[in-house]
Amino acid sequence: MRSALLFLVFLLFVLSGCGYQFSEKAGRFSDAENRLYIELFGNKTAEPYLEDLVTNAVVTRFARKPEMEIVESWDRADVVLTGTVTGYSISAISYGPGDRILEYRSRLSVQATLRRAVDGKALWKGQVAWDDEYPTHPDKGVQEDRESEIQGLLAERVAEELYFRILENF
Repeated sequence: MRSALLFLVFLLFVLSGCGYQFSEKAGRFSDAENRLYIELFGNKTAEPYLEDLVTNAVVTRFARKPEMEIVESWDRADVVLTGTVTGYSISAISYGPGDRILEYRSRLSVQATLRRAVDGKALWKGQVAWDDEYPTHPDKGVQEDRESEIQGLLAERVAEELYFRILENF
């Protein structure tokens, strides 16, 4: 009898929804706003091609949302995402014998705005940033490859963070 009562309480708890909802329903887009245009991001840093990395990562991330259609022009869009890479830095974070650098930290910052295409009303505006560490390598070519890899990773992380902040207000 006690287990049946516990099961009934559990069932009522589950059926009542407990105030939780699926995160996709909590997004900023209405059902009618499912066509997104992502403009090529600007780049205010001295580091070349970061705007391409970030734009591609953002397009890839938003394209994974099944209800979202990425369109190729502003006039076909319901909402428009614009942005700028506002910062990129590298700093040494650990040192070995003889003050040799052992590890770097890279940081990427992006500012973005989501607007309704029809009237330009800002639906979301904010800044996201991500940083990560990577070890140094004595070979300069390997070191440059590591920095390129970390830039790609930072662009993906920033795109992911941007996605969740815009859609989930998280």
